[in-house]
Amino acid sequence: MLLTGIFFAHKSIPAYLPTGWYLLFFIYFMQITWYLVLVILLTSDPLTKKSAQPYKPMSLLKVDQLLPEQLLNSLIFSVVVTDLSGRFLYVNPLFQHKFAHISTTLTNNHFADTVYAEDVKACNEAAKECIRNPEKPVAITVRKACEGEEFFWTHWEISAVKNELGYVVGIMSVGHDITTTETNNSKAVELSQSRAYLDEQAVESIQSNVVNITPAVRQEELSEEEVTRMALVAHNTTNAVVITDKEENIIWVNEGFNRIIGYTAEEAKGKNIFFYLNQSGVEEKINKRIRYSIENKLAFVEEVQVSNKNNKTIWLEIDCKPLFDEADRHIGFMSIENDITKRKNAEKEQQETLQRLSLATDSAQIGVWEVDLADGTTFWDEKMYDLYGFAKDTPFPPYKIFKKAMHPDDKEMMKNILTRLSEGKKSIDSTVYRITMPNGKIRYIEAHAIVQKNAEGKPIRLIGTNRNITDDVAVQEKMKTQNKVLRDIAFIQSHEVRRPLANILGVIEVLNSSNSVHNKEIFDHLIESANELDMQIRSIVKKTNNLDGIFSNG
Repeated sequence: MLLTGIFFAHKSIPAYLPTGWYLLFFIYFMQITWYLVLVILLTSDPLTKKSAQPYKPMSLLKVDQLLPEQLLNSLIFSVVVTDLSGRFLYVNPLFQHKFAHISTTLTNNHFADTVYAEDVKACNEAAKECIRNPEKPVAITVRKACEGEEFFWTHWEISAVKNELGYVVGIMSVGHDITTTETNNSKAVELSQSRAYLDEQAVESIQSNVVNITPAVRQEELSEEEVTRMALVAHNTTNAVVITDKEENIIWVNEGFNRIIGYTAEEAKGKNIFFYLNQSGVEEKINKRIRYSIENKLAFVEEVQVSNKNNKTIWLEIDCKPLFDEADRHIGFMSIENDITKRKNAEKEQQETLQRLSLATDSAQIGVWEVDLADGTTFWDEKMYDLYGFAKDTPFPPYKIFKKAMHPDDKEMMKNILTRLSEGKKSIDSTVYRITMPNGKIRYIEAHAIVQKNAEGKPIRLIGTNRNITDDVAVQEKMKTQNKVLRDIAFIQSHEVRRPLANILGVIEVLNSSNSVHNKEIFDHLIESANELDMQIRSIVKKTNNLDGIFSNG
């Protein structure tokens, strides 16, 4: 329409104007045209169904001009291409599979249909930034919507797509499912909060997996032109991408390889696929994996430690897959390598922390338990099983062991405590209860628990500890016995000892005041009372000695 306007404007110019005026009019209208195009690009919402102005240059954009479609279909990460309004022009099979619940043909939908509602705005801003700065890819992590209220985390690298004239006509997005990483990060926060209360008690080890692997697929033989085209996708990923020939010699690497490994494409070309391996024994192991992958047409994943060009040691997660042509001939490899150094360092630090916590809990004979209130899933550490007299590999689930072991007289009390905690009526509680061991013995357990709540204040998890205090209870019982014995001694002192002593004092008083001729009988009585007092004192000493026997025999 704008170009048509220019044409008619040109026809309406008076014939008597000089030729130079024609040129000035043309330049003037061209400036207005480009200004309007820029306004359209900057004011549209590329990833939503709303746009400031309809824009349909899609006839200029053909997906098969970007990459060989068969190669796109075999990638192990999501690839989508949209027009500037956010409508899908192409989605690879992996992305289509993830969102089959929305539509069997996503090309009739918008990118926003697949994004978690709260993250649509962030996607729009990322797409706008790509249009404003088409030479600079944008990275963003968002949630993708599943059926119902569920979602999964995806990291996207978004870049502008240009036509032959250099105009931005679409958006390409390359995404990696990182749900496990986000979930574990959230779990790590929860566990760190728990440790503040549990005072260095054992926690679950967090394991992290980043990229999901799909089986190897057949590939058409890659020509040099096709390899070059594939750079559009590979350029937009933060991972290193390496392509080799069937001799395992590198024929192409992306910029991510240069950023992570340090070697340029010129330096890497012609070298062996994993020439930078430096860990002892790893090269032989990788070679065996390569041979196996060719024979079985399977991808493989390996975590290795390497040195980059700057002699810096880093950890890589290598996802390598063999490539085959239609005749089932092996033609090369494609390796996607992710820098997992931070994750490995975090795992090492966490393992050291876990060892310290395990030492603390083992020394204190403390077991750690956790209950997910949403589905009732119960977690016990190894010490918990030991406290209840079971091996960790027992087929019985923790909640059944707990229910079976509970002493009948304590069941109602424990039921009330757990109900108050799960309903959020109490945030912390402690108690002592009894359990019956498999061998029939009674064990006393001291329990502490805290409640974890979500942002709305609803209880979502119980975390607590158990400690065997049977010996402590036995000591308390012995102390009660000791107190009873001491009370008996006090009674003897106040009655038995004071009675002969009173007799002695009375006799002495008589001697002082009487002139009786029976002095010898009085003195005999005095001696008898003194002997009786001596016997009582000996009895006290003997009973006191017996107290030592009570504790030494315990």
